[in-house]
Amino acid sequence: MAQHTILSTKKLKPALKEELAGKGVELLEKEFITIKPIISHSKYTEIWPWMSDREEKAIVFTSQHAVDAVDRYLHGGDAFYSPDHWQLFSLNGATLERMKGVFAEDQIIATATYATELAAKIIANGNFKQVVFFCGNQRLDTIPTLLTAAGIQVVEIVVYETSASPSVVTAEYDGVLFFSPSGVDSFFSANALQPETTCFAIGSTTAASLGQHTSNRIITSDTPTQESMVASAWHYLQNIDSYK
Repeated sequence: MAQHTILSTKKLKPALKEELAGKGVELLEKEFITIKPIISHSKYTEIWPWMSDREEKAIVFTSQHAVDAVDRYLHGGDAFYSPDHWQLFSLNGATLERMKGVFAEDQIIATATYATELAAKIIANGNFKQVVFFCGNQRLDTIPTLLTAAGIQVVEIVVYETSASPSVVTAEYDGVLFFSPSGVDSFFSANALQPETTCFAIGSTTAASLGQHTSNRIITSDTPTQESMVASAWHYLQNIDSYK
């Protein structure tokens, strides 16, 4: 019988779920947002100029879902484009991992854990007065605001849509894993937490969103990865009495 139960608001890698099970932790998964790539001819015509013009372009990704969507335009169906003129800036974690499966690693100019740090690195690079930001329809303002203030033009191309898919949770959990502000908003639109339930956030932005919905304990992952989230949760469960 499991000693602890955790709810993840996103499906985890099977190996991580098995790891927790082996430690006596029952992990339940329930998606609270739906991600849909935008695949259309009109979007293709929006992206194509940045693919076909062979001058160096600064390209920004802050989501693995954006990388997934762009990859479908580059390599989907009969298409095979290799935009080796793209100079890439990326967040660490799942976004960077996905990028390495699509682009050459020497195209990745800079990475950062948080959007503020990534914007600072783009500005410090000094080689670009314009960037293309592939993003979702609920992207945060951090990158566009900081780059625009520094005199860098931001061309936003929305390549995926995020929509809420809330559902009511009736069981009680020792902890709940949250991976995005949109997931936080969707969860709390239908649920409230027991006072003793701990929230785990994948990053500072998600943690800030949690703080707007609950006064429960919030633990932020050291790095924005599923592995780090699970490690944070396991450390908490091992030392749960010291948090009381």
